Amino acid sequence: MAGKGDTPRPVDCQTYRDNYDAIFRKAPPYPDWICRPCGWAYGRFPRQDRVSCWHEDTCGICGDVTACTEPRDFGHLREWPIP
Repeated sequence: MAGKGDTPRPVDCQTYRDNYDAIFRKAPPYPDWICRPCGWAYGRFPRQDRVSCWHEDTCGICGDVTACTEPRDFGHLREWPIP
């Protein structure tokens, strides 16, 4: 049974397929590391007063090898995948 309780819920097949495709087929993996320019351009809260740890790595958005941090330091990304 689907859902809480004893009454099964109807399943919208198109919504189920869209969610499945978005998770497993169409979307590339969410980036582990992003650089400062990508964080400012695509982050939800790109502020300069945040404290974060940086290291040299490959940015998951632009692919540059530069100083990177986690997307959470920019409030995560506004949208993924980036159009």
